[in-house]
Amino acid sequence: MLTRSLKLITLSACLVWASACTPVLSNKPVSDNKGSRSLGTLYNDQLIETTTVDAILRATPLLEAAHVSAISVNGIVLLIGQVPSEDTKIIAGAKARKVSNVRKVHNELLVSGPSSYVVRTNDTLITTKVKTRMVGETGFPATRIKVVTENGVVYLMGLVTQAEGDWAVRVASKASGIQRIVKVFEYID
Repeated sequence: MLTRSLKLITLSACLVWASACTPVLSNKPVSDNKGSRSLGTLYNDQLIETTTVDAILRATPLLEAAHVSAISVNGIVLLIGQVPSEDTKIIAGAKARKVSNVRKVHNELLVSGPSSYVVRTNDTLITTKVKTRMVGETGFPATRIKVVTENGVVYLMGLVTQAEGDWAVRVASKASGIQRIVKVFEYID
């Protein structure tokens, strides 16, 4: 009896939570903010990332020891990390393109040995510096921009206007330790 009651309460809470996402009747669009991603899109991006890395690492034994990351924003995938050869880089890109809901792939994999712990720690520090600078700026929702750093290269992703993308690059360029900045934006204007 308690289990049945718990299930009903959980189901009711889920229905209330889901129905609170948007009004039932409205004369306005569901979202006025074109740069925001829905919960469904966020979930799909997470699924794309996991599926892509899994598909790449299983593609060939040569990739099993590679350091590969896939970052997805609105179905646009950025591949970063290190692979043992140009052939494995091409295989990784091809595998990523075949993943469901992937719209485009930016293959930025480097042909080299895996990066060291020191390099990865430095990349994390650079990402933190860039994000901190963005959050510190007023008048722009920095949470719409994803910042990823690999080997000192900062990748900026998100759904932004051209002006917002330019702003993000200006702010990011003020952080120290950056080799270069790569824009992987989807422009909404």
